[in-house]
Amino acid sequence: MSRQSSNSAPSNPLSLSCIGAGRTGSSLCNLLAKHVTIKQIINRSAASAEYAINFIGAGDPIALNDTGYKNFQPADLWMIATPDDHIEEAIQLLVDSDVLQADNIVFHCSGAISSKVLSRLNVGGVHVASIHPIHSFANPENSIANLKKVPFAIEGDAEAINLLNHLCIAIGGQPFAINSASKSLYHAATVMACNNVVSLLEISKGMLVQAGVDVKHSGNPLDLLIQQTVTNYLSSGAQKALTGPIARGDVDTVASHLLALQSTPDGWQDAYRGLGKMAVNISAKQGQASPEQLQDILQLLNIDPNNQTVDIT
Repeated sequence: MSRQSSNSAPSNPLSLSCIGAGRTGSSLCNLLAKHVTIKQIINRSAASAEYAINFIGAGDPIALNDTGYKNFQPADLWMIATPDDHIEEAIQLLVDSDVLQADNIVFHCSGAISSKVLSRLNVGGVHVASIHPIHSFANPENSIANLKKVPFAIEGDAEAINLLNHLCIAIGGQPFAINSASKSLYHAATVMACNNVVSLLEISKGMLVQAGVDVKHSGNPLDLLIQQTVTNYLSSGAQKALTGPIARGDVDTVASHLLALQSTPDGWQDAYRGLGKMAVNISAKQGQASPEQLQDILQLLNIDPNNQTVDIT
């Protein structure tokens, strides 16, 4: 893929260098290598840079511990795929290296931080953006095989967005626009849907263990229920997917759950109470449970009905 004027012949493929090629950066570079020239892979150590290059199948290693920014070379695209706490360091490296040129695009891969963090680089014709795939990169080998149709949140300069949209589509992704000011809330949503779901499932498994269920040898009997619930939610939405005691208005069952949770580790009962509040909201829209039953459940969950915005009338 190349950028060119309407009257010019096709130019050479764009070049891309990556600062911080961990699981996310390596996976994206591996896929992008079919569409751009991977130039430099810049990691903290020589070993990690070499490891990333072997996975990507292209690029020249740069070890910051050995040479810092001294060996940085110009590239059309600069991907910053470091952890969020190190983005500022990567920005400073680019400033100090004086390697950026007009029409370069610098983008980071953070979900929580907007492209505004790159504003220092947004001079002299350099364009900035952020791109965030809604995908878990726990296993890079699986990631490069399963990034088809993955949504990518993109925001930043119009020039950068245009090119990144094309690159995203080229590797099989589905780009969508996100408001720069809303990046933190957007990212919190992805954490709730991914990381916090893992935490919730681990709590439920812990409850089984404390109840005496042998999940180590017999497996987790909740596996099928988890799969069915996610399938129902994705296909039908919350109101049709929600079942259980709160949906039925079963006050006594909720009370028995809270009593049982008194002897469990810190946080388990808090999670049950907090998520129960959301279930009351959903149940109120379903109309199965009566307003009186839902009021009683709210009281059991230690939530003051007078401070609720839930309409259960």
